Amino acid sequence: VDSIIAKLETKFGPMSKTRGQVHEFLGMSLNYKDNKIEVSMRKHIMKAIDDFMEDINRDAVTPAANYLFKVRETSKKLEKKQAENFHSVVASLLYISKRCRYDIQTAVAFLCTRVSSPDEDDWGKLRRVLQYLRGTIDINLYIGADDISKMKSWVDASYAVHDDCKSHTGGVLSFGWGALITKSQKQKLNTKSSTEGEIVGVSDYLPNIIWARMFLQEQGIILNENVLYQDNQSAIKIENNGKLSSGQKTKHMDARYFFIKDRLESENIKV
Repeated sequence: VDSIIAKLETKFGPMSKTRGQVHEFLGMSLNYKDNKIEVSMRKHIMKAIDDFMEDINRDAVTPAANYLFKVRETSKKLEKKQAENFHSVVASLLYISKRCRYDIQTAVAFLCTRVSSPDEDDWGKLRRVLQYLRGTIDINLYIGADDISKMKSWVDASYAVHDDCKSHTGGVLSFGWGALITKSQKQKLNTKSSTEGEIVGVSDYLPNIIWARMFLQEQGIILNENVLYQDNQSAIKIENNGKLSSGQKTKHMDARYFFIKDRLESENIKV
């Protein structure tokens, strides 16, 4: 570490340095202990709650209700000042959800699709996320590895859950302790079956798996095991076999999604 710092300072000049177990970086508090990293963003969460135009004085058990994706055309649009506050707080929560609080990613992902023209229903959904964070503010992210050469990923898709009948992709990557790379995103196209939705979900998340493998390789770490978990047998067959397992209900799918088959082979990923 000292030699790397010396080389950097030779090129860029004196640098501020911190050593020890606890570090502050980009709003995150990083605590290294027992071969794991504890990540917390308590200050950022408190600021988001304080910036909200309403007082958050109660807790919620979950970050969203079962009507999260429901959009009512009759709901009144927010006034300009309130809409700007909505946009600002959602942006703060997006930053938090990507770095520490993965449990709010699905709710925040939906709210991000509403910032251009939020309504009173969206305001209530944002309020609930903040109430949930208020009650769970001490929940932190823990990251570690049982074996850095064994990488596991999970991908799932909720079929046609959005108001325009588009599906929602969720994905997570782990080395055994905590989630390292996550994704929660509305799919960009409509699909005709849950199988197709699952395949689109894998296509959406697969670049994260490939990037993680390439990053480790550059550090001199070669994966001995790379497993992708899914819960749809039809999707697994199509991903492994390509058009050989494509029937009448899946023949219409864009050929780009069959790049999955080639990548599974070239990346040595087991589904």
